[in-house]
Amino acid sequence: MEHKKISEQRFLVYIVAATIFLMAVHFYHTELSSYFNPDNYVGIHTVLEFISITVSFSIFLYGWWSFSYTQSARVLLLAFVFLIVGAFDLLHALSFKGMPVFIAESSIARATWFWLAARGVESVSMVAVLLFKNRKISFDPRRFLLLLSGVLIGTLSFVFFRFETQLPLLVIEGQGTTFLKNAAEYAVCFLHFASFILALYLYYEGKKEYHLYVALAFTFLFMSELIFTVYQSVFDIDNLTGHLYKLMGYFFIMKGFYFSIIRRDMFSEKQRLGTLAERERLINHHNGGLFKAIKKGDDYLHFYHGGFLLQQLGRNEEDINGRTLEEIFSAKTNRLLKNYDTAWEEREKVSFWVDYKGSRYIVSLVPIEDDGVVAELSGSAMQADPSFRSGWKDDFESRA
Repeated sequence: MEHKKISEQRFLVYIVAATIFLMAVHFYHTELSSYFNPDNYVGIHTVLEFISITVSFSIFLYGWWSFSYTQSARVLLLAFVFLIVGAFDLLHALSFKGMPVFIAESSIARATWFWLAARGVESVSMVAVLLFKNRKISFDPRRFLLLLSGVLIGTLSFVFFRFETQLPLLVIEGQGTTFLKNAAEYAVCFLHFASFILALYLYYEGKKEYHLYVALAFTFLFMSELIFTVYQSVFDIDNLTGHLYKLMGYFFIMKGFYFSIIRRDMFSEKQRLGTLAERERLINHHNGGLFKAIKKGDDYLHFYHGGFLLQQLGRNEEDINGRTLEEIFSAKTNRLLKNYDTAWEEREKVSFWVDYKGSRYIVSLVPIEDDGVVAELSGSAMQADPSFRSGWKDDFESRA
């Protein structure tokens, strides 16, 4: 409880600090602008964008890799969202005014369209991720989603490069953003605010700390989008501040989604798989034999699970799987069937002794129920120590 209380306090401190810093930039805009050299901004912009692009692509690669463990639909959605966002941010950075030629001359208009494409995909998808109820996928859609993402990225890139001059203006250098640009940014702001509210609601419901990181991410992204409605030049102090806030938002996305949600899902799944692997290893190294029996008519079909018993007897799984008692022992098994029937019909755990090829084995049967009906018998068999043989009555002696 102490840890959560501190996290909530830190959450409020970050929000207050972000708000105060933004207000300070606004009030001291003239003074700060006098220290800011626009000639250096292309390099600064490139560094800031490539950091966020690295975050996007790392989340994609991590989500792609971890899907083998998690099979999580949410992780997969998150991964491909950031693949698309990272690609559009990369094209935005390469098209930014002042950058070297990339396919075509760098352009404010094209760079801004790529920016809006990235923000649109990001804002809509993040709401979906928060609302999306996670589930496991039984098939692997990664290659199909990769193709679909490539088609989306390729189609919009073609439109922005080929029809740049026919597209509506978003920014007029020296005057500021247009109505269309502001309307799109306000729509993104609304979606980021909705994500902020959803994250806080999820934190209230489950008190999971990573939801606070997610809420912080959308706080910074919300403020970032507000800034991008007021700048007058893509090289001014407001544009720089907007990119700084965007970078902080991506940092908290990584803290919230990447480090908490994806790692938690993956490692819980790895732990589950590790437990299953450990169980399998223990079963296979069991000194006896583990099997199940399913009733069919008046007899029981057997299926071997593991253990050294078959190896000790010089037999293999094909001698057991799908076979009845008479087929396994090559002899009458009426007394043995009584023990099976007792376990099945009376739903009792039954243990008995069997003599087979000069050795005595203790066999245990446990009924396994499904919806109140016995579905199978879980069995185990192990060779008894010869020193404990005397005094025990044989329930069955094979003539094999």
